[in-house]
Amino acid sequence: MSFALHPSRLRDLTVTQRVALIAFFGQLYFFVPVMTPYLRGEGLGMAEIAGLQTILLWAMLLMEVPTGLLADRIGHRRSYQIALGMTVLAELWFAFSHTYPMFVISQLIAGTGFAFASGSVDAYVYEALPADDRTRRMQQARGLIGAATNLASLLAYGTTAFVTASLTHDRMYLTLWMGIAGLSAGFLLGLTLREPARPAGHAVLHPQPQPQPPASLALLRQGWATIRHDRALRRIVLLAIVTHAFGAHLLVFYQQDFLETGVPGRWFGLALGLGSAVAIVAQLHAWRLVPRSGTRRALAIATGLPGMLYLAMAVNGHPAVAVVLFIVQWGALQMSGPLFSGLFNERIADGVRATALSLISGITTLYVGAMGILLGWLSEWSLALTFGLMGTIILVGGCVAGLAWRPERHPEREPGPAGT
Repeated sequence: MSFALHPSRLRDLTVTQRVALIAFFGQLYFFVPVMTPYLRGEGLGMAEIAGLQTILLWAMLLMEVPTGLLADRIGHRRSYQIALGMTVLAELWFAFSHTYPMFVISQLIAGTGFAFASGSVDAYVYEALPADDRTRRMQQARGLIGAATNLASLLAYGTTAFVTASLTHDRMYLTLWMGIAGLSAGFLLGLTLREPARPAGHAVLHPQPQPQPPASLALLRQGWATIRHDRALRRIVLLAIVTHAFGAHLLVFYQQDFLETGVPGRWFGLALGLGSAVAIVAQLHAWRLVPRSGTRRALAIATGLPGMLYLAMAVNGHPAVAVVLFIVQWGALQMSGPLFSGLFNERIADGVRATALSLISGITTLYVGAMGILLGWLSEWSLALTFGLMGTIILVGGCVAGLAWRPERHPEREPGPAGT
């Protein structure tokens, strides 16, 4: 995929390609690889730093359902544009923060922005896809968007490795403003988004007035009913929750692991960049696991590998091995995303898609946020035990949920109560 920004090229992009391009600029977080040493230099402890990630997740949880409802009422495109604007605002606030309460406010703004995006992006892309074989197409689309995101991470983190090789405060602070510039470009590109074109055959000479969107409470009931009445969807959601790989917390923990094992400063960014390169391959090709090994085995591979890698990180004490393990882990933990995205979307009706996806994301965030409190506390005492606990939870949870999960026929051939 080309990222050239010539206006004529931009007009020719599909919805998926356009969103992937925006995702590229929206992921230029140059600051992330040095977040832990920077915040420690601002006087924060490990529990406080991990707590900021937990606050981010709780802010997302608090706003998931309201933003999902709003997205289904005002449109998924507009909701996504709001999300892009709020991420820029959050980074600006963070850049001027020097006390813990101010950092907390930045996380609250960012969490709200991520909540706006969580249901609306997938819904916007899915509804623009051709009607045939949407599950596979969505898995491919999500893989492309994820690959664009990780390509941005590769470039951003690789650049940070050279800018902050000495880990000085001024150098780390510079990366904040580099990221703000990239995010601002993504926001401006987001303003060019248009509603997806109707499929061929849907055009009418005398369009009728569009019905008013359903009330928020009705949307919420329909979204919850979709999850509650669809047994297959419930099982997929359960598996996604218990095998969540805690990627947001790993961003904090790997940097402390590098500090403890004596990894040179330049590798903070290089390792995350190389991990993003692995993630590009993983997300672009994750969908291929399904036709080759079946859905159940594909999910077992994509969710089980991060658990095993966490256990390996728990017993390691060598700096070179710490770098290699993290690189592989950062790619592996993103493999399951495209698979779950396709499975979620195929069982949700168009009219409540963002609401239902936000409910699923909210349930997941509730679990990850609660676990984040425990993980943050434990990391102050022992990072090895923290990694060990993360790996054990993923593997045990995946085994239990995997035994309960059974593949069911596609909802187009077996309609469910939600109208899918």
